[in-house]
Amino acid sequence: MTKTPLTLEDRLVDHLVDTGYENLDTETIRCCKKLLMDTLGVTFPGSRAPGSRETATLMKEWQSVTGASVLIHGFTAPPPLAALANSTMMHALDFDDTLDASALHTFVSVLPAALAAGQAGTGGTCTGRDLIAALVLGVDMVCRISLAISRPLSWIRTATCGSFGAAAAAGKILGLNREGLFDALGIAYSQTSGNAQGLVEGRLVKRMQPGFAASAGVTAAFLAQRGITGSRQFLTGPYGFYPLYEVGAFDPAPVVAALGEHQTICDLSIKPYPSCRMTHASIDAALALGDRISDPETIERIEVSVSSMVAEMVGKPFKIGPNPQVDAQFSIPYTTACALVRGSVFLGDFEGGAIGDNTIKRLADRVRVTADANLAPKDILPAAMTVTLADGQVLTHYARVPLGNPKNPMSDQQVREKFNRCLEQSGLSMTGATSGELIQMIENLEELSDIGELVRCMVCADTGI
Repeated sequence: MTKTPLTLEDRLVDHLVDTGYENLDTETIRCCKKLLMDTLGVTFPGSRAPGSRETATLMKEWQSVTGASVLIHGFTAPPPLAALANSTMMHALDFDDTLDASALHTFVSVLPAALAAGQAGTGGTCTGRDLIAALVLGVDMVCRISLAISRPLSWIRTATCGSFGAAAAAGKILGLNREGLFDALGIAYSQTSGNAQGLVEGRLVKRMQPGFAASAGVTAAFLAQRGITGSRQFLTGPYGFYPLYEVGAFDPAPVVAALGEHQTICDLSIKPYPSCRMTHASIDAALALGDRISDPETIERIEVSVSSMVAEMVGKPFKIGPNPQVDAQFSIPYTTACALVRGSVFLGDFEGGAIGDNTIKRLADRVRVTADANLAPKDILPAAMTVTLADGQVLTHYARVPLGNPKNPMSDQQVREKFNRCLEQSGLSMTGATSGELIQMIENLEELSDIGELVRCMVCADTGI
């Protein structure tokens, strides 16, 4: 009898079923722990960002005796709501990881879903090894689904692809079998959303989109555990994800390339700057040129050349709207001016007073961003910068790969320093552990017998809600 060929969905689900912690190599585990530290670190200041406190306050009104913890604040809410609140804090400052090839984030959908399922699941205690495996597999699902897409940004793929990764991570922690994982992914697809309109308008809802994906993934996994069935051709069916959301423009080859041999978590970038990843190459170029400019006031004009998607999303003239922080985070003119005037770009540069600085505004007005037709439309890696000074001198720099990419990585020490700076600038005081103890717990996560210990460390005093 001739066997029916495996579908794309079959191969991905089989990968989820067949892979556990014992199948992961040392480098994959190291990358997972490094990214976990980075994501938890940005949660501290993210909890104070516009939108985060409002979301957490609402979740507190809906808190429950059982469920999952809302990080920082320490109360318990229904698992999907806890995942929504936690993701919003992790993503609010746009300081979390990226897959540069797809211009999306992964941990902000996968980690909140995994933590919620790990705390509220009925299958027993979730260990550090369970969490590592779930995170690696959830990230792999997000990345692989996204790598098939060639179209420029229209949907927020952090959210659309993230819902599948969240369901995979939560389902893996809940111990779902093959049918259950299939159902969870199909149910997640029924909830998939995430358009880019909030991004282009600079609205706060943009930073909540991964949270909606995390919440959907948690809900999907628990429904699948209860026997709710989901679609099987959630990616390739007539009304599946690729035909419907991406108008059929996809290449299945990257989805299954080296499946089970290479874990895409190792391809993620860690951000050195708390702004849209599409601004980072320009920031690197500006910082490199800043060493050669004694007085930024002598700059006559700045020209930046990037891909068409980058120019469209973050290259417009800088204007302050209803949400200044979002406006600044998604602006090459603003972040370039910051880098040249202040010599660095970090959290304080995206607070009210800093954003309204007239010196920065004047320089940002001199920045012009254009699209390079020779670059692939979705290429967010390079940026070419030309600075013309008042005396006629012309300075140029080409940033090929931004800092934090695996080809230009941040070191383990730099990630620890980022963690500690984030905690310090948040103004929060940890109550469950010291920062050193939390870092040590993360670095030895495979030895943790209950992830509840990790969650308890992520509680702070005087959060204001």
